Amino acid sequence: MGGVLERLQAMEPAWAGHTTALLALLILIGLRAVVPPDERRRATVPATFLLLAVAFRLAGSVARMLGSHEAWGVLNVMGLLFLVVGLAGTGSLALFGVVLRGRQVPAVVRDLFQIAVVASTVAIVLYQRGFDPVSVVATGGLLTAVVGLALQSTIANVFAGLALPIERALAIGDWIQVSDRVGRIREIKWRATTIVTKDGDAVIVPNNQLLTAEVVNFSRPTAEHRTWVRVGFHYRHPPNEVRAMLLGALRGVSGVLSRPRPDCFPLEFGDSAVIYALRYWIKDFAREIPIRGEVQARVWYAARRAGIEIPFPIRTLHQHAPAPSLQDALAMRRATLAHVDIFAPIDGECRERLVEAIREAHFGAGEDIIREREPGNSLFIIIEGDVEVHLGDQGARRVLATLGAGQFFGEMSLMTGEPRQATCTATIDTTCLVVDQQAFRVVVEMRPDIVEEISTILAERQGGLDAGREGLAADVRARATKEARSRVLKAIRRVFGPR
Repeated sequence: MGGVLERLQAMEPAWAGHTTALLALLILIGLRAVVPPDERRRATVPATFLLLAVAFRLAGSVARMLGSHEAWGVLNVMGLLFLVVGLAGTGSLALFGVVLRGRQVPAVVRDLFQIAVVASTVAIVLYQRGFDPVSVVATGGLLTAVVGLALQSTIANVFAGLALPIERALAIGDWIQVSDRVGRIREIKWRATTIVTKDGDAVIVPNNQLLTAEVVNFSRPTAEHRTWVRVGFHYRHPPNEVRAMLLGALRGVSGVLSRPRPDCFPLEFGDSAVIYALRYWIKDFAREIPIRGEVQARVWYAARRAGIEIPFPIRTLHQHAPAPSLQDALAMRRATLAHVDIFAPIDGECRERLVEAIREAHFGAGEDIIREREPGNSLFIIIEGDVEVHLGDQGARRVLATLGAGQFFGEMSLMTGEPRQATCTATIDTTCLVVDQQAFRVVVEMRPDIVEEISTILAERQGGLDAGREGLAADVRARATKEARSRVLKAIRRVFGPR
């Protein structure tokens, strides 16, 4: 024993020393300041080993001063081992936290790197000092076989943990499904992999199960993932009409990709409805459930606007609440039209015909009612809710106004067929009356001269907007209004003229 300690003590000048340990501690402090926050906790272990190395070195010095050379040798050897482990941890933090920063490296790979560094360093030093590391390993072969038989499952999980990063079928950050559990891989350790579900729960899955069981990876080969929504509609509605409505309901839903394109088709004929499959692509799998919920909400609103029925099952008994009477509905429409100045010239029978022809439409919060630069042929009068008028998309959005109950928009597209000049989005659930060109044509056919009065009102409204926006003088404004009236009148006659 004494000879072994003397030979190990000879390593002291090259491998142990307060200076090396303290210098490594200073490097660790610097690394903590530059590595990401989730990497800083990894500095704790190597710092602990370096402090232990210093402590054992100091204890060894005290033992030597007291004349206990055997204790001095043991303490120095322990200090040397702690120093090697601390240096390996420092190197690992520098490599994976700084050099390979941004890459998700499994914990098992990092641990294996540190173990390999420590084992190689100890083996080289022992070999240089006259020890044979191979014979030491061979001596423990029998013990290793006994332990291996007792820990077969654990060893299988360890080797599976090593194989997962090599095969690259799974990686940290991937969304996977194992059995009935769906979650995102947070960490791959020696024995098990931790996944976090969408509800924030941690699930520990043995590594061997990830290799032997069927695993669905929602993040590979690409981050795009297709989602299905099944919904049934009454048999009386033509499939093409239903498909157009469903695909239109997806427009503007946050998180739904425009490429690859969504699709829709009849899936089966049910007892009380034709079941349709609406398929669309998303990229943020973490929001898959909220996106699905928003899609289903948009489908409900779109179906209600289009008059397409989502029927109850035939075996379900239900009783509808009494619907408002037709007279009440017509009275509400008359009162609403009275606040729209462009319809002021319309009275008598013409107004009644218009009241009967308009319809009611419902929009969900966040849904675009009209879109900038798209063709349009209808005017919207807000019964209840709020509508935001804006230009541009989400990246460069400029809000022009917020409209409330009694206000209207889309009049130029109704009268002239021009593309929409802005996007109007419902900020809360909103109900509107819709006056389309088919409804207004009845008025024009009864009173052809009405188009001149309406063109004057539209031109004055447009001229007032331009004057306020550009600060036009009175005479310039009058000339611009006259030109606008001529242009609007010509457009109205083109849209509503004889067919």
